[in-house]
Amino acid sequence: MDTERLVVDKVGGLPAILVTLQEGDGTPVNLRFEKPFRIGRDEECQIMLKDPVVSRVHAEVIFEKKQWLFRDLQSMNGTFLNGKKVSRVVLRGKTKIVIGTSGPVLTFVVEGSETTDQTMSIKQNSVTRVMHHYFADTLTASVGEHTKVVREAFRMIQKKQTRKYLKIIAVISFISLVAASYAIYKHEQLRKQQSLAQDVFYEMKALELAYAKLESQVSLRGDSTARAEFSNYWTKRKDLMASYDRYITELGVYNEKMSEKERTIYRVARVFGECEIAIPDEFVEEVNNYIGLWKLSDRLSKSIARARELGYGPMISDAMLAQHMPPQFFYLALQESEFDSMTCGPATRFGIAKGMWQFIPSTAIRYGLRTGPLLQLPRADPRDERHNAEKSTLAASRYLRDIYSTEAQASGLLVIASYNWGHNVVRGLIKELPENPRERNFWQFLKIHREKIPKQTYDYVFYIFSAAVIGENPQLFGFKFEKPLESTSP
Repeated sequence: MDTERLVVDKVGGLPAILVTLQEGDGTPVNLRFEKPFRIGRDEECQIMLKDPVVSRVHAEVIFEKKQWLFRDLQSMNGTFLNGKKVSRVVLRGKTKIVIGTSGPVLTFVVEGSETTDQTMSIKQNSVTRVMHHYFADTLTASVGEHTKVVREAFRMIQKKQTRKYLKIIAVISFISLVAASYAIYKHEQLRKQQSLAQDVFYEMKALELAYAKLESQVSLRGDSTARAEFSNYWTKRKDLMASYDRYITELGVYNEKMSEKERTIYRVARVFGECEIAIPDEFVEEVNNYIGLWKLSDRLSKSIARARELGYGPMISDAMLAQHMPPQFFYLALQESEFDSMTCGPATRFGIAKGMWQFIPSTAIRYGLRTGPLLQLPRADPRDERHNAEKSTLAASRYLRDIYSTEAQASGLLVIASYNWGHNVVRGLIKELPENPRERNFWQFLKIHREKIPKQTYDYVFYIFSAAVIGENPQLFGFKFEKPLESTSP
């Protein structure tokens, strides 16, 4: 980190706070502050960290009510104290905080505070004076005969008690060793089960991709002999799905401690082709944040009402299911246009996006849509088939399926990211990931490329996903409209 950027100004009356920063195996950096400061990847933060687990503005340290306070600013990966995720920590004495589960470590010491363990020192009260006088480890000439007798008697009792306690300690140690060994065994068994469950899940994804390629060949060449392979695919996929569901049940992924809202988030992630076992905790928290953002306006409710009035729900569901895609891509059209089929985007170097699915001209033509004479103008054109809700939806379903089967590697959330910014940044980042579903999924994409993902695309994915979550049970999340889609599986 650039320590020259740290500017520490005096603010009268505030005790200084000392910060020791440890990033990986690097040399610890010692800093001193006398005014509030922020921590994050952003250049405006007084402590700037480059680690990808750190949010742009991850946390702040403020002086409040005559004490220093560490406050997490709703970061993506969280802040941990003694292994427990925290949002606020009062900094007294010496406090060690970890960014993320294994990121940079910040140790805070309030200057002038007592950082040693006070319970170990001999306090000058009457009880401790008596203990020190009679039970000190060494005999001195200054003590009387009475004191010597008391000390000798104490040593004899202590010796007998020591033998007794050694036996007890030996038994306890043996039991602890057995318990620890069993815990390690169970943990290893759980890890193996989780790994096996993920193997089954990603084998389903690989099989799905293989099927998509086969289907494409049959469609292009009219290869009727290959159609027999389709029935084999559906049989094997059904068996793998049943195996995966058994593992999910045995592992207790959907346990009684999980709230119904969390269950819904997990189920929707599965619908979009993501593995529940691999879902990071911070993903659930971030989805809840975006659900909160939907509540700040009536945009979602009005869009759902328009779709219901025009019958777009069944139309989009049927088109997606025909391409073996989740009906929940319905919410992508919501984010693109709020189901306004006559909407037009701004002029860009790729042309003007139009219609409910906001196709740019080149993509529209590639998927069989006729563009109109007002191609270069940001105006609705009845002769432009991008404004035809039914035709553009069929084109969108084929386009989404192609992304799903190629660079997105059967990850619905990567499909959404690609759709938003595919012509520029995101598709290139996705193609940097290994070409298999286990390593090319949304969790890996976030883990490796979080700081490179455009904010527009990040918001786009989370708005669509959170809308899909709300749509599964609107009343559960505080919305009054009816469930827009009936089907919840592709």
